[in-house]
Amino acid sequence: MSPPNPLGLGFIGCGRIAGPYAQNVVRHPDKLKIVGAYDLVPQAAREFADKFGGRAFDSLEALLACPDVEAAVNLTIHTAHAEVTRRALEAGKHVHSEKPLATNRAEAAALVELAEKKRLRLGCSPFVILGEAQQTLWKAVRDGMIGQPLEATGHIMHGRIEKRNPTADAYLSPGAGPTLDVGCYPLNVLTSIFGPVRRMRGASADVLLPDRAFGAGPRQGQRFRVTVPDHATGLLEFASGLPGRLSASFTVGASTLPGIEVYGTEGSLSMSNSFLFNAEVKFRGVDDKDWRPVPPVAPPFAGVDWSRGLVDLFEALRRGQPHHCTGRQALHILDICLTLLESAAEGRAKDLTTTFAPAPPVWA
Repeated sequence: MSPPNPLGLGFIGCGRIAGPYAQNVVRHPDKLKIVGAYDLVPQAAREFADKFGGRAFDSLEALLACPDVEAAVNLTIHTAHAEVTRRALEAGKHVHSEKPLATNRAEAAALVELAEKKRLRLGCSPFVILGEAQQTLWKAVRDGMIGQPLEATGHIMHGRIEKRNPTADAYLSPGAGPTLDVGCYPLNVLTSIFGPVRRMRGASADVLLPDRAFGAGPRQGQRFRVTVPDHATGLLEFASGLPGRLSASFTVGASTLPGIEVYGTEGSLSMSNSFLFNAEVKFRGVDDKDWRPVPPVAPPFAGVDWSRGLVDLFEALRRGQPHHCTGRQALHILDICLTLLESAAEGRAKDLTTTFAPAPPVWA
C-alpha cells in the first residue's frame, strides 16, 4: 500500500508565529506540504514562500481556490481569526487556527457549527496537550499515581510582554489579554485531562499596570495604555466536581509557580511549564520527603513543536479518526476565559454555556 499524500497547507498570515510553524512543518515532508501563503503585506508572503517553499498567493481568494490547499493555517491577528476561518470553511477547507478561535462566543460557536455542517475538521491552538511532558502528566493521572485527584491548578506568569514584544499593545487590547492569549495553555492541558468546566468564579481580573512603554522594536520608548485586564485569577469547577484554579498574567514574570499541579489522595504531580514539550514532570507521594522525576512517555521535543497540531490533523484525516484540540474544545476554553473575566467584573460565580468531549490520549 502506498503512503498517504501529505496534507497540503495554505498559510494565511506570515507574521511572527508563521516562521516557527513552518520550520517544524518542513520536518515532516511525508505528512505535511506547504502549498503557499498569503499575507496582507505581499512581501511577507513572498519571503515566506522563498524560505519555506510553495507560492505566494496575491489574494486570500486565490489561496482558498487552490485545489492543492487541503487545510488552511490561520495565523492572522486575533481580531481576524473568525472571519478568515469562516471564509476558509465556506471554501471547503479544513482549518487549523491560532488561538483564540474567535473573540466572542457567538462567532466561535458559529464556526464550530459550520465545520460540523460541512463535515470539515476545525482545529485550534493551543495543542500543547500533544507534547511529551503533557502526555506524561496525563498518563500519570490515568495510571493512578496520585490516587483520586482532589484539585488541579494552572499558572502562567508570562511577564512584562511589552519589554520584549514590539506589538505588545495588540496583546493587551480587547479580544486579547493574558487570560485569552496565554491562560488557554494550562486550560488546554487541564480540560484535556479532566474534561469540561461547568462553573467559574473570577477572583480578580484587573489592570495592574495601565501605563506601559515598549522595550523593543521600532516603537521602543513609546508609551501606550492597557485597556483589558493584564492579570487574572479564577476558580474552576469541572463537570466531574473536581475543583481547580487558574492564574494568567502579562504583569508578573518572576515566579516559582509550576505550570500545572494536580493534587491527589496519594500524592502530587507537578509540571514546571504548561506549554513546553520538555517541561519537567515530577511526583511526590504523601509519605515522601522529596520530589522525584516522572520518566517521559517518549523522548521529549525541546521547546514547542509548532507542527504537532497539524501532524495530528493529518493523521486524523488519513486514518478517519478523531483529532485533538478541536474547535469545540477551543470554544469551551474561550467560554472559560470570558466567563472568568465576566465573573470577576460582576462579583459572582457563573455557569458556562458550552461543553465538549475530550479526545483520547496519544500514549496509553
